[in-house]
Amino acid sequence: MGVRGSSRGGLLMVLCALAGWTQTQPAAANPCLLPQQQAAATPAVQPAKPEESGLPASRPSQRLSNREKFDVFVQYTYSPYTFAGAAFDAGLAQAAGAWYSYGGGMEGYGKRYGASLADSESGTFFGRFLFPVLLHQDPRYLRSTSLHTKPRIGYALSRVLVTHDDSGNKQANFSLILSVFAASGMSNTYYPRVDRGWGDTAVRAGGGFLSAAEMNLLREFWPDIMHRFRKHEPRRIQKLEESPRVTKIEEMVMGPTAPPPCAPAQSPPPQQPDNH
Repeated sequence: MGVRGSSRGGLLMVLCALAGWTQTQPAAANPCLLPQQQAAATPAVQPAKPEESGLPASRPSQRLSNREKFDVFVQYTYSPYTFAGAAFDAGLAQAAGAWYSYGGGMEGYGKRYGASLADSESGTFFGRFLFPVLLHQDPRYLRSTSLHTKPRIGYALSRVLVTHDDSGNKQANFSLILSVFAASGMSNTYYPRVDRGWGDTAVRAGGGFLSAAEMNLLREFWPDIMHRFRKHEPRRIQKLEESPRVTKIEEMVMGPTAPPPCAPAQSPPPQQPDNH
């Protein structure tokens, strides 16, 4: 699948291993359960300290308006991850000799960086705004409510093909699927002539799906990863990382996330009157 596709596949395996390492901490409570249900489902163990209680329960996701979907697109557009990822991909492509027509040196790197950034931004526009608006789908990553590692890994990987519509119902993730192919096809307008065509477009699309799976895993387990690292940090550094500015940067890097919509509560069956 090419150099970038291979690097994405390797990073995907690293993230899966890192997810298993982080799950030694207490898991998050299922936000869809009532407090009494959570208490009944929690084993009778020594209560954890507040800073060791795992992921905070997020509020159930809300339907996004078209304006809010545009805000999601803007948040991804200006995310530091977008620019850092483009810089990494451009450096990797230049080191491997990809896009040979761009040449070498800083000029060649600048062309590769521009192409990588254009790939990211076009994919973001199609996948986070245009197709979600047209298909009435949620552009956010909706986090799992499972308490175990393997189901969460499977859930994160499956979100490449599955998403929710604006009403909270599961659907095929046509927004992501179509955006990957649309961005890969658009790249034929600015890539070197020797890197255009159906075969190269298919290879780029495969790398796009790998990149989406990688980012889903990172969004799913990022709070667990940070909890493990912060657990052993000095208190001064912890206070710095808890500042609103650092939290805002983390949100920009990870992109908007939300828990899956909770299923509507079923009312208990009516009791039969006692005739005796």
